[in-house]
Amino acid sequence: MIIDRQLPRVIIDQRQCFSEAGLKGIADFSAESVQYAYQKAAEGIDQIVYEGNRMAMIENDMPDAIPEIAFEKGLEYKDWTIDTIPKSRPKIEIEGHLNIDWEAGKINSYKENYQNYKVSPTTGKTVDTQK
Repeated sequence: MIIDRQLPRVIIDQRQCFSEAGLKGIADFSAESVQYAYQKAAEGIDQIVYEGNRMAMIENDMPDAIPEIAFEKGLEYKDWTIDTIPKSRPKIEIEGHLNIDWEAGKINSYKENYQNYKVSPTTGKTVDTQK
């Protein structure tokens, strides 16, 4: 009889859950920060160009550009959201196995006296239960 076993091992990967809660690893945090910085820089350049074009229209008899820009900047809309985290489930893996390789056989037993039993296994497909 051969018994091959590996004890059970449970692996729980919660990186995605922690990432959604704002607890990221260094690589993920750096990549997201770079992406956020590029986005904010592009939005800032777009806003400066927009305001510059509005102020350039002063020559076309549009003198209200500066007060309008100041008014828009003073009334920035803040968006509030209530949400639950994490949105994804942790990844759970279970490793381990049990393999038993056995062969059917029979047992021969006989009694020499009342205190001593002799048992000897042999291979085969039947079990001998006679004493």
